[in-house]
Amino acid sequence: MKNKENFWESKPVTTFFALIALISGFLFLNSGITGSVILNNKSSFDLFSLIGILLIICSVILGLYTIKKR
Repeated sequence: MKNKENFWESKPVTTFFALIALISGFLFLNSGITGSVILNNKSSFDLFSLIGILLIICSVILGLYTIKKR
């Protein structure tokens, strides 16, 4: 069991998850948060933008954790 715990806390695994979260966060961000509100006439904030922002924040936290763990 201890070997599995070391695997999930290893530097390459956390770096991999940080990169996946960052890429998927940018994919979830759409034009709703970037300012095309005037043309679309809809609210500028939707669920997919929120998911994208949360994934980007998670990737930053994982990145900082990986850097601090050295």
